[in-house]
Amino acid sequence: MGRERLSDRESELPDRRLLFVIATPSKSRLILRGLTRRCAVCGEGDLTEGFLRLRDRCPRCGYVFERQDGHFVGAVGMNTIFTFALIAITLIGGMVLMWPDVEFVPLAAVTVAIAVLVPTLFHPIAKTLWIGIDLIIHPLEPGEAVVEAEERAPEQG
Repeated sequence: MGRERLSDRESELPDRRLLFVIATPSKSRLILRGLTRRCAVCGEGDLTEGFLRLRDRCPRCGYVFERQDGHFVGAVGMNTIFTFALIAITLIGGMVLMWPDVEFVPLAAVTVAIAVLVPTLFHPIAKTLWIGIDLIIHPLEPGEAVVEAEERAPEQG
C-alpha cells in the first residue's frame, strides 16, 4: 500500500475550495493525541468504528493511518511490551506485598486477568500512539493530510 498523496485520493474527498496542507504537529502533541485516541495530525477524535476497529483514514483531514503494509507492527510490539511490563510489576509487587506468605492463586488470577484484558483494552491506544510515534520518525509529506479553510481553528490537544 505505500504512502498516499492528496492527488492519489482527490476523487474520495468532497469538493473543497480552499485547502490547507497540515504541518506535522510537535512531538508532545503527537504523543498526547495518540494517548487520547485522536488523530495525530489534526486532533479529530472520531477515529474508530466500534471499540477496536480503526478507520482507514481520518474523517477530518484525510490522513491515511496505515502508511504502508505492516505499519501497525510497532503498535503490536508496544502493546506486548506494555502488557508484559504490567504482568512483571504485578508479579513482583504482589510477591513483595505478600512476603513471606505469597499466595499463588490470587496472584495468578490477577496476572491472568491482566494478560487477557490489557492487550484488548490497550489495542486502540497502541495504534493511535504508534501513528504519533511514526509521524515523529517520518514527518508528514506534502499532501498527506489537508483541512478546509473554514475548518481551521485553534488546534485541539
